[in-house]
Amino acid sequence: MAMVTGCFSERSCPMTDGDIKLVEPPRAAAQATMRDWLADAHAQLEPLLPRHQCSPLCTEDLVSSDGQAVDVFAHFGRKFEDMDTILGNISGLTHTAHLSATKFYVTEKPPAWPGFEEVWIPTHDITYPNLELSGRLGLAERNGQVIQADCIVLLPGLYGDNGVLRTRDLAMSLRDRGFHVLSLELRGCGQTEVRYPHIYAAWGVAETTDLLTVSEWLEAKPEVNRTGLVGFCWGAHTALLTSWVDGRDEDDPSVSAVFRPQIRIGGARRHYTAGIIAFSPVLDFERLMDELEQPQSAIFSPVLNGFQNILKDRKRQKGFEPANGSLRELVTTEIRGYGLTYSNPDDPVWHGSRFLRFLPYKNEPTGDKLEKARVPVLIIQAVNDPLLPAQDVADLIARTENPLVAAVILPGGGHVGFPAYCRSYYYSLILNFFDRQRGPGGETTNEEQKALNAVR
Repeated sequence: MAMVTGCFSERSCPMTDGDIKLVEPPRAAAQATMRDWLADAHAQLEPLLPRHQCSPLCTEDLVSSDGQAVDVFAHFGRKFEDMDTILGNISGLTHTAHLSATKFYVTEKPPAWPGFEEVWIPTHDITYPNLELSGRLGLAERNGQVIQADCIVLLPGLYGDNGVLRTRDLAMSLRDRGFHVLSLELRGCGQTEVRYPHIYAAWGVAETTDLLTVSEWLEAKPEVNRTGLVGFCWGAHTALLTSWVDGRDEDDPSVSAVFRPQIRIGGARRHYTAGIIAFSPVLDFERLMDELEQPQSAIFSPVLNGFQNILKDRKRQKGFEPANGSLRELVTTEIRGYGLTYSNPDDPVWHGSRFLRFLPYKNEPTGDKLEKARVPVLIIQAVNDPLLPAQDVADLIARTENPLVAAVILPGGGHVGFPAYCRSYYYSLILNFFDRQRGPGGETTNEEQKALNAVR
């Protein structure tokens, strides 16, 4: 997400062999929950982090003895109102800028990635039955031969495409370490937008169904065992929604009758059983909508101003009027573009918010979505994120009893800028999470996984 420019610039942070620290395989008692795994793995990886006066907060640290969310900013001695200012958060702004894309690749293709091929993946969408998603697929090899391996799906941030260096670096690093990798351009993004300019982004409402289909498409390939999922920013939000949609009930009240015919459920088959990682997810998007109703200053609120510039560019590209920085207007316009029938003009954002909401907003229900997750889910946030308050993660964990859902809040990393903050911790955590022996997903043989895939 291109949010901060000027003296900052996007940088490449590829993995090196010296970055990786492997954790000890989980003890039998710790294999029971994702939360146990994170506590154990983080304890082994924490020495990789730069020294700070305040320690990171893992899942159990985020909730007090009375079940309430702890005050995250008090723990770290920070204030969220300082996070979007240069004087108050130069480190967070720097981490953010170094891992944020500076341009979008729509009118032109991004540079090719060695070892990756361009693919188009069918979605089986009800409204648009011929819709396919653009992606780059890299199959891991050994001695020149494609190997049997898990495939990790990568989702960039808002309107992200395969020109983002952060995505390219992670994709190539995972492939080099023996994983197949699919970097995906969702509806309204990259080359998917080029081929289907009339199909709008659905902000997660339709994309979650697409992602269930993508997992099945990959696991139908003989060289793919399980699938995993990694998302950044709004892609992280979509990844978390996917963990819910995979396990949700057919009559889940968070899916309104307007959307229900369009949205799949996982059913007996679990998707992304290797696990899901969400970096800097947008959890309280309605608060963000409220903030973006008024123009934000490039001097006093550079990240919010940069976010609004993205929204303005999108509206100009699609011919939406007015081309302002309102996120609420953009979400409403794009969801309305799917031609569904509503009883009044405000319904698109109301129905959409029910589906997208993780945290309470003006007494509207959240649906406790992550209680339905059936695969390991890891949320990673930085206290110095200049866009999204880390307190949201603690508030979410305090509401979530599902032991498959865990979180860690780090002292640095800005907004999705974790490789710039501590590359070794970032890559080590990801690789250990998806490791078949060391990760929380456990080890499943190819034959067992294929048998699971056959279950409908």
